[in-house]
Amino acid sequence: MANEQYDLVVIGGGIYGACVARDAALRGLRVALVERGDFGGATSANSLKIIHGGLRYFQDGDLRLVRRMSQERQTWLRIAPHLVHPLPCLMPAYPSLTRGRAAMQAALAMNNFLSFDRNRLPDPQKHLPAGRIIAAEAYRQHLPGLADQNVTGVVAWHDAQMYNSERLTLSCVLAAAAAGASVANYVAAIGFLRSGQHITGICAKDVFTDVTWDLRAKIVVNAAGPWVGEVLNGLGDHRCLHPFYPSVAMNLVTRQIIPRYAAAIPSRHSVRNGKRIPLRKPHMLLIVPWRSYSLIGTVHLPYEEGKGRPAAREQAIGDFVDEVNAAYPGAQLGRYDVHLVHTGLLPAKSNYDNGRIKLLRQSQIIDHRRTDGLEGLITVVGVKYTLARYVAEKVVDLAFQKLGEGRSRCRSATTPLRGGQIEHFDDFLAEAIVRRPRGLSPAAVGRLVRNYGSEYRHVLAYLDERAAGERAIEKTSQILVAEVKHGIRVEMAHKLADVIQRRTELGSAGRPAPSYLDLCAEVMAAELGWNRERKEREIMEIEAIYTRIA
Repeated sequence: MANEQYDLVVIGGGIYGACVARDAALRGLRVALVERGDFGGATSANSLKIIHGGLRYFQDGDLRLVRRMSQERQTWLRIAPHLVHPLPCLMPAYPSLTRGRAAMQAALAMNNFLSFDRNRLPDPQKHLPAGRIIAAEAYRQHLPGLADQNVTGVVAWHDAQMYNSERLTLSCVLAAAAAGASVANYVAAIGFLRSGQHITGICAKDVFTDVTWDLRAKIVVNAAGPWVGEVLNGLGDHRCLHPFYPSVAMNLVTRQIIPRYAAAIPSRHSVRNGKRIPLRKPHMLLIVPWRSYSLIGTVHLPYEEGKGRPAAREQAIGDFVDEVNAAYPGAQLGRYDVHLVHTGLLPAKSNYDNGRIKLLRQSQIIDHRRTDGLEGLITVVGVKYTLARYVAEKVVDLAFQKLGEGRSRCRSATTPLRGGQIEHFDDFLAEAIVRRPRGLSPAAVGRLVRNYGSEYRHVLAYLDERAAGERAIEKTSQILVAEVKHGIRVEMAHKLADVIQRRTELGSAGRPAPSYLDLCAEVMAAELGWNRERKEREIMEIEAIYTRIA
């Protein structure tokens, strides 16, 4: 990297940075992407896994946004067929002006119209039925735990869901690399290279070795999520600072509550602080089926400066559980039903607004030449996972404008991601199960296909490896060993947490068994030359992570 002159250097390996790097590389630009932690290891990892079609934005009257969300939902279904699948959704209607049956019927009709081309994908598995209203009498059949006699009907529609959001972000990074980008995790941007009022690159530091070097580029894109302001501090020019404040978003992974549908349930639970000031007003809770669990969210909390990555306090978790039970009494959740607590930072306009957090509603692209007189610097602040590819397209359009070159045609909406070379998902999965290695269960093959897509065979190739002295292990462990080796050799896994939380499913829904932690650590030690002290330290670090988030 130090020996190259790039067109574009992207700071931040979350979904927005990954999409910018991929789009730019696909258009022929020389691109570098650096991430100070692991790819997708922060905000992008905290998600309800939904790719939204925009139905919720009818309440804002923003039809253009609804249309764009619908188009981007279709794009993700197209380019990541193994990771993104249709998700049926329900929401009770009540006798009110904005959420009544008539209003929702009108919204569904408009939504069906604005997403008129949603089923033009050739794969029938990706087709989404039109939204409709289910009769009030049948609501208990679909939402049996809803103790509310005022329901006038049930709104039914389809969105899409990520099977594994961490691997979707990683697939964008890998796709950027395949298109020619230089990508590196555990490389921090610690300052800017500057010539007068022109940004000419960044100073980068290897997190493991503390070695620093210069990364030269014509344009720098700051896509550091809630830390964009921290990155801009490296300019040393306070008039360049933009007011983005981190806020904490919290989601729960629980035992499964509603198995077949994602449900949007109105919350009526008021949470107040010690001074009896409301911290959040009643809002919609989403209860989403995911694998054999439920994802529930989202609650937004104030961020305490200087605390590092946020951890949810027990009081906040207890309040959240109470809120869910009040909205959907059939849940009957207890603290013991919460397997994992996801917390991540989101950019907000302010920490408080009359006692509440004021979140950004729209993604923002900041051209610092216009705002601060600095050429060669773009900041992008993302809000919705669904819109990351589209916003990235606009960022790269701006980059081409700055480079003074003719704009190359965008290919990111039609080019499959890594593992996305699948024409018909159900047929591909069925054939993979038929052709599976002896002793491998259909469920195990299904999991591999949903995580790796058309690349799953590369993981299976490691099943036949036998390192000297390796003990005999059961087939499930053999698959895990293969995934760990693939994660290290192909997907840039450097730490045990990379493998446990992002390269495999092992720790995505709770603390892994000690035997599996030890097995993964053994494989990584053999692959990366760790000594006993390093291996034990990595295990202690992952145990500390689950102590904080479990």
